[in-house]
Amino acid sequence: MNPKFHPLAGLTRFERWFLGIAWLVIVAKCFVVSWAIPHYNVPIAPAIIIGPTLFFAALVTVLWLAHHEE
Repeated sequence: MNPKFHPLAGLTRFERWFLGIAWLVIVAKCFVVSWAIPHYNVPIAPAIIIGPTLFFAALVTVLWLAHHEE
């Protein structure tokens, strides 16, 4: 394994933009959820929604980047 290899180096420009925009949408969703739950007095903690969202988004990103390394 090359220690200088960057995971995004093997992606096309479109794929890097897609990944960046997807993460911006995920982060925006997390901010909206953290605002909306207390604003509308929903009886759950925002972490119940945000935690799994970030976990699975990170998992999918790692799997996608690992797939492109081959």
